[in-house]
Amino acid sequence: MRSMWWEVTTRCNLKCKHCYLHEELKPPSAEPAGELNTEECMKVVDQLGEANVFTLEVVGGEPFVRSDIMIILRGLGEKKFWTTIDTNGTLIDEDTARELADTGIRRLCVSLEGPDAEINDAIRGKGSFKKAVQGIDYLRDFGVRFRIQMTVNSTNYTEIEKMVGFSSHVGAEDISIIPNTECPSSNPFSSSLALSREGYFEAARKVAELKTEYPQKFISSDFDTALGFLSPESEAVKNAKNNKLIRCSLGLSELTILYNGDVVPCPLMRDQVVGNVMEIPLSTIPDTPEFAVFKKLRNITIDEANEKCAACEWKYFCGGGCRGQAYILYHDLLAPDPRKCLLAKGEGHDSTTA
Repeated sequence: MRSMWWEVTTRCNLKCKHCYLHEELKPPSAEPAGELNTEECMKVVDQLGEANVFTLEVVGGEPFVRSDIMIILRGLGEKKFWTTIDTNGTLIDEDTARELADTGIRRLCVSLEGPDAEINDAIRGKGSFKKAVQGIDYLRDFGVRFRIQMTVNSTNYTEIEKMVGFSSHVGAEDISIIPNTECPSSNPFSSSLALSREGYFEAARKVAELKTEYPQKFISSDFDTALGFLSPESEAVKNAKNNKLIRCSLGLSELTILYNGDVVPCPLMRDQVVGNVMEIPLSTIPDTPEFAVFKKLRNITIDEANEKCAACEWKYFCGGGCRGQAYILYHDLLAPDPRKCLLAKGEGHDSTTA
């Protein structure tokens, strides 16, 4: 595996309304049973090197609630991974930023949901915007590279332009704009934050427009393909017919290590454990019997996935969507991604079944 996610903790100092881990998050002082200790984490660092991992995303919870996070990050820096740390930014003080500058970490990804406290704090909690911006200032002062990540939902999709401008103003390397993940079984706010079809397309149009106004690669977005659903005769839609496989990187290009060492093919599939790095080497996990089912997914066509997708005229352009999003809603690896059904046909979750 050339790419990995590493969830170093499920503890967090915030309780963001849109978080897919909403019901699993623990407060900073409540270390969950099984969370890897410092020594075990350093063994993971070594295994990542032995597995020839190139890009690594360190996630939580909030990584900086760990008192040993700098030890872990320095170890990762010595291995020369292309490492990004996902953070809410609120725990980054002057000393932390100074230390980060010497770790060899590639960059931080600071999550914000709006260009001001009113919008951001409605999702992330009172005072979070001010603290995150202070953290960003420290990162910039010490030359630590960072990007901003905005998760677009029903409350902030009209703020994309302001958010891009804000990111440029504070000196971000770039901004990542992604749609909200829907996980109603574990998050009571999920349904109310879901984007409508109109909101999704409005966000996609705005992203496309802003990409023409800002430097190349400043804006990265998961909204890029959405507009194809409005242009059935476009070259992108026509060319998609040449690829009939399910289009998802699940188990193909990356894996996720959970806080307790369990390895899963996707952070949304937390019960699909294919091994534990404290029991077997990371490099051998793709060869385990548990991983075999995910290898098979690489060769399944969208026509074979399920009846709903097979009968859809958008199937080759859509490719079935995100396997993780489908699984978290329907507990079925081959179910349709309902967000794609919404874009293609305006169907809601109730009518989207495998």
